[in-house]
Amino acid sequence: MKPDSEADIRQRDDDFLAGENCGFREDARFKFIDEKCSYEGHRYHMYTVKESLPNSVVVDRDVIRHPGAAVILPLLDEDTVLLVEQHRTAFGHNLLEIPAGLLEADEDPLQSAQRELREETGFISGSLELVMEIFPAAGFSDEKMFIFKASDLTEVGQDTDDDEWVRVIRCSKERARDLLLRGEIRDGKTIVALQYWLGATS
Repeated sequence: MKPDSEADIRQRDDDFLAGENCGFREDARFKFIDEKCSYEGHRYHMYTVKESLPNSVVVDRDVIRHPGAAVILPLLDEDTVLLVEQHRTAFGHNLLEIPAGLLEADEDPLQSAQRELREETGFISGSLELVMEIFPAAGFSDEKMFIFKASDLTEVGQDTDDDEWVRVIRCSKERARDLLLRGEIRDGKTIVALQYWLGATS
C-alpha cells in the first residue's frame, strides 16, 4: 500500500482540527470501569479511576476531583492590569498572579469571579466577560478554570480571607511583556490570561 503523501496527511489533520469539539472529544476506545475515593483532603479529594485502554489493558489512574475556579484578568485601564503577589505553600515562596478562587458548591463562575476580585484586589467590576475556559492540570485533575476579563473597575477595599496575604500591584502592558519574557511570571493561568490580553490588544 502506498503511504499517504505529506499533502494528504496535512489535509486529513486540517479536516480533523476544523471539526466541532476536536480539542476535547470523547473517545469510545477508553472505557470507564469505576472509581473510588483514595484520599480526602481539606479542599480536594483524590480518586483512583479504573479504565480500560484501547488494547483492553485495565489501568488505575489517580485523579483529583476539583470544584473549579474563577480567574480574573482585572484591567484598570487599557494599559494597566492588576496583579497580586501571594504566598504559595507548595513552592515555599511568593508568586505574581492574577486573582482567582475556588467555586463554592453549585456556585456560578461569574459570581465567584465577582467575589474573588473584590476580596483579593479591593475592586469591583462594572463589566465581567468570560473569555475562555482552560484545564490547567489535565494529567491528574478535572479542574476547570473560567477566565474572565474585568473592566470598569471601582476601588472599594480588600476583603481577604484570614489565611490570605495579598499585595495588589498595578502593571503596565509593557511591563507585563517584560515579566513574561524574563520568566518572572510562572503561574500558568496568569501566563495564559496575560498572553490573551497582550495578543488581543497588540
